[in-house]
Amino acid sequence: MVDIATGLSMAAQAIGIAKDLREIDKGLDAGEFKAKMAELYSSLADVKMALADAQEELKARNQEIERLRASFAIKETTIKKDGFSMLAFEDGTPRGDPFCPVCEQKEGRLFHIAELSGGKSKCPNCQSEFGYVPRYLWQRG
Repeated sequence: MVDIATGLSMAAQAIGIAKDLREIDKGLDAGEFKAKMAELYSSLADVKMALADAQEELKARNQEIERLRASFAIKETTIKKDGFSMLAFEDGTPRGDPFCPVCEQKEGRLFHIAELSGGKSKCPNCQSEFGYVPRYLWQRG
């Protein structure tokens, strides 16, 4: 596959050929003109192929990004409790540590808030600090 930079380089080359054709001296014979036109058509065909390859590559990368996002998406039930999103048991009762509301709102990602000494808590991702946060058992029984 051709990368985008190569495609752009090919486009620049085709533009250069087109500029050369505009500046052709009137005395240029038909054979030289036809040769320059053939070179231009060839360059434009290369550009078209490179851009088609780049489009395919971008499509494949976007599909891979979506696949990875889906694989990282939380697959468990979450609930809201005391202003925090939390995991829940099957009956809907809260389970474990809450998720950082800052990261959830800004990034759409869920990070558990870590408990620090002195009753404070902190997000390991954005470093936001919290006073009281509700904490529940991770398992029953």
